[in-house]
Amino acid sequence: MLAKERQNKIYSLLQRNGAVTVANLIKVFDVSIETVRRDLLLMEKEGLLNRVHGGAVAAGNGIRPQQSLNARNKENSDKKRNLAYKATQFISEGDFIFVDSGSTAIIFAEVLREKFSKLTVVTHSVDVFDVLRGYADFEVILCGGHYMSEENAFYGMLTMDMVGEICTQKAFVCPSAISIDKGICDYQPELCEVQKKIIDNADKVFILLDSSKFEKRAPLKISDLKEEYCYISDEGLSKEVLKLYKENNIEVYTWEEKK
Repeated sequence: MLAKERQNKIYSLLQRNGAVTVANLIKVFDVSIETVRRDLLLMEKEGLLNRVHGGAVAAGNGIRPQQSLNARNKENSDKKRNLAYKATQFISEGDFIFVDSGSTAIIFAEVLREKFSKLTVVTHSVDVFDVLRGYADFEVILCGGHYMSEENAFYGMLTMDMVGEICTQKAFVCPSAISIDKGICDYQPELCEVQKKIIDNADKVFILLDSSKFEKRAPLKISDLKEEYCYISDEGLSKEVLKLYKENNIEVYTWEEKK
């Protein structure tokens, strides 16, 4: 097979799966690791992909404009609910947790009501607070401060002070984008600062995001990808993306769709 033909096939695999691993390309094309690395280097120079440790991801995933909260509430709701169910497997009755703001956090709060009768939940999201307040034996702590109407959440010095005084067992953070080379990212600078503080004050950090947000970019970095975080998504992630993240020591737990 000519190099250009092989590279065209690699490009097709990238478009289909969102990522390729060096190990899989060696197997598929029965070529050496040097040949695969040379192909990926040439394709990166042509702007067709971005190389990462262990493989490559599709190029062209630039920063997208942020949608309104109302629009996000209508988008990928089934995927968000499935990943929320997966996340509840890491929670026990009576846990003391922090829940972030945003559309994924709202659905996660709804699933918490379905699955548990006693939790202490800290949040800066008015929506999450409204879903959980007064339910069963839930104790809900709302971190107030300056109000951001477009996200229906609190931010600023007062919020940060309150978040900084509360140490939780588990924090569930819901960013807008994640990628191997750029890390965990979001849009609103004020809310990103709150997310960083949430992460700092939790014993265990869980990153919740649906499969459409992988290998995407947002303008503001919350954190590097860290092995100690627990990453949770839905069944929509390809095996290639999962393998590539594992190659980079990032384990992603996904909802397994019931047949």
